[in-house]
Amino acid sequence: MGVSAHFRPARLNAADVPADLACRFQCDGAFVGPLSVLDLSTTGFAAQSLLGLEWAPGTTLESFELLLGERIVWSGEAVVVHASDDRMGGRFTSGVLDLRRLRLGATLEGRIAILSEQKQRLPPEWRAAVADLRQLLDEVRHEVDELELAETQDPLQRRDEEAQLFEELRERWGTVFYGAIAELHEASRALDHRAVQLGRSYASAVLMPVLMACALQRRAYEKPLGYAGDYRMMELCFAPEPTGDSLFARFLHSIGQNYELVRTVVAREAVMRDAVRTASEAPGDEPVRILALAAGPAIELRRWLEETAMPARPVHLILLDQDPSAHESAHRHLTRILLERYHGMLPVTVQCLHFSVRQLLKPSTMDDHEVCDALGDLDLVYSAGLYDYLPELVALRLTRQLYERLRPGGRMLMGNLVETPNSTWMMEYALGWTLLYRTDESMLRLGHRLTPEPERIGITRDATGRCIFLDVKRPRAGSID
Repeated sequence: MGVSAHFRPARLNAADVPADLACRFQCDGAFVGPLSVLDLSTTGFAAQSLLGLEWAPGTTLESFELLLGERIVWSGEAVVVHASDDRMGGRFTSGVLDLRRLRLGATLEGRIAILSEQKQRLPPEWRAAVADLRQLLDEVRHEVDELELAETQDPLQRRDEEAQLFEELRERWGTVFYGAIAELHEASRALDHRAVQLGRSYASAVLMPVLMACALQRRAYEKPLGYAGDYRMMELCFAPEPTGDSLFARFLHSIGQNYELVRTVVAREAVMRDAVRTASEAPGDEPVRILALAAGPAIELRRWLEETAMPARPVHLILLDQDPSAHESAHRHLTRILLERYHGMLPVTVQCLHFSVRQLLKPSTMDDHEVCDALGDLDLVYSAGLYDYLPELVALRLTRQLYERLRPGGRMLMGNLVETPNSTWMMEYALGWTLLYRTDESMLRLGHRLTPEPERIGITRDATGRCIFLDVKRPRAGSID
């Protein structure tokens, strides 16, 4: 039996090659370069060719140098092994290249360059304000850690004691902390696009080493599911008690839960729950059909089930989300309530659809079309935070499509957060969590472009006033000629 094996030396592919990595050399007595390096391995390279130059295999490339910016990072000899109109490849003939050291050098060069640009582009007073915010965090961490160490004989583990401590700290320290964030939000308005990018990397580097102790803020920053506002983030926002392995970690969780927009995330649930209750109590003969778009953990549906009486009509809950783990959490909690509280006798069914907004707007497969066809005759469609991520044209298309899926008399309730100084800056600059904030006017514009003309178009707000819901009702049959 013959055994063959192919070995390929370590390499940097095009995505990993530093943007400013180039090469130059002498060929037949002429200097060539610098040429952009497209691919690199321990034994060879590929580079962008120059128009009109022909490279015959075997051509010697003397005094070959790899350049990172203006700095030479490797030198030796090479030979051409293949060429095309826009690309040439060669093999090193004077030694091998240590990619690990090259990568390290490129990384350090990049970090040093960014630090230099941050100093040039970010105002000194802005950087000082970020450093002061870090100092505030360090000071409270020191005090809370000292308190926890001092309580070794009788540790603060009773939640009522912790809650009182955290409230006292928020009243004193928290007022200064939230105020400093709001001041940075205002100061950041003067930054241009490039300075905003640099400012975000600067703020994350300075603040996240401390904020990582907080489960809520760490998850927003790390985005394990690819985006910040996932179902687990929502559950952390709603957690009845702060979580964490230390007193400081739990304190930071309480600080995170008291950002104004996090309090809004909790408060807006009541608006959606009330809409579900109203739809379920409406008179009629057919089952009530309710679509929760980007449903996440569906906390409003959990709470509605926990407090509802026997509905007059069967209720069909449709949860649409692109994250299967969100469906797993929502379905588990909803099913438990239906079984434990109502012993399966409540006329409520739960359907979880693993489906994205993109599939909804542009179905591409037969299965996609079947799902879209089934999402009709809705009495209520609502979403808490989906529009926070949708550009204007996408939001308009989705609004129109959802409106068309309503029954006569059906209601659409779509939420969007409002820019809020003491939360927006921290989310964008430290946590890398960017939202598209809207106003009453921009939300109403989405509603005024619907056909047929809605029976009602308005704005409904949560208790904090910082989540605005486009609230639209489709006219009943026969109400419009």
